[in-house]
Amino acid sequence: MAITCFLLPIPADFDFGECLWFLDRGFDDCLYQVDKHGVTRALIFEEGLALVQIERGPNVREESQHLKVSVLNRSLSLIEEAKLRNYLDEWFDLQLDLKPFYAVIAKDPRLSFMKEAYYGLRLIGIPDLFEAVCWAIIGQQINLTFAYKLKRKLVERYGETMDFNGSRYFLFPTPEVLVNVGQEDLQAMQFSRSKASYLLKIAQAFADQTLSKDSLKMEPDLVDRQKALTNIKGVGIWTANYALMKSLKERSCIPHGDAGLLNALINLGIIKDKKDASEIAAFFSAYKGWESYLVFYLWRTLSKRV
Repeated sequence: MAITCFLLPIPADFDFGECLWFLDRGFDDCLYQVDKHGVTRALIFEEGLALVQIERGPNVREESQHLKVSVLNRSLSLIEEAKLRNYLDEWFDLQLDLKPFYAVIAKDPRLSFMKEAYYGLRLIGIPDLFEAVCWAIIGQQINLTFAYKLKRKLVERYGETMDFNGSRYFLFPTPEVLVNVGQEDLQAMQFSRSKASYLLKIAQAFADQTLSKDSLKMEPDLVDRQKALTNIKGVGIWTANYALMKSLKERSCIPHGDAGLLNALINLGIIKDKKDASEIAAFFSAYKGWESYLVFYLWRTLSKRV
């Protein structure tokens, strides 16, 4: 069987191992499978499902680094391959130069350790905006372990699947599928009444094209993108900022009030009181244009790599 396989160039300040570790922090994510060699996930393109495996690639030249990308179940058309390359760029944020970020955090002794400790970690994205918003809603006011359990229930019941070599791979449900789900069905899966309602509202907005990734990109600035999201019931500013930083790679989003972010700021001695909004704002003011990355690296400090 003919398959698609290519080498994807990556920047020097990219660490695939650090990114893999983030993807496999001990939580039960049902949308991809990670092992010591790489990550495998199903994606859908014009001509059907594709099982994509990303591994460390050979160095073609001493100064050149690559990821090896293989589509295990079929070959892709040139258009599909181009879309896959774009998807991987978005997922791993490959087009960003991290040197300016490392230079600015090096000036703060409380943060300077991050460059060496997490060198090459990229802001791992969620290219599908609908998935990003739903995931943020699912995670509202619950711990991550339970959030991943809810996500798995939703995906396994309503997401498309493919089987390959004895393993099953899932895709996140489409808005067209979720919009026809009954609220009581979601509640039976342990979604709260409000979260079930919010998920159905966001599914309707995407299904009828009231909201889309392309439409958000056309908004003139971050404030307008935030407003377009928060106009939908159940999407507050935390949810909007999370989705924007993960899907549109907005660089200046701070999910204020996030429990993990506040814990990281406390642990590093940056704030003493989680309710001190002015101190938090003053801290982030020194990192204009890098707020989202700083949040991501602060989240990273909460976990130990073994």
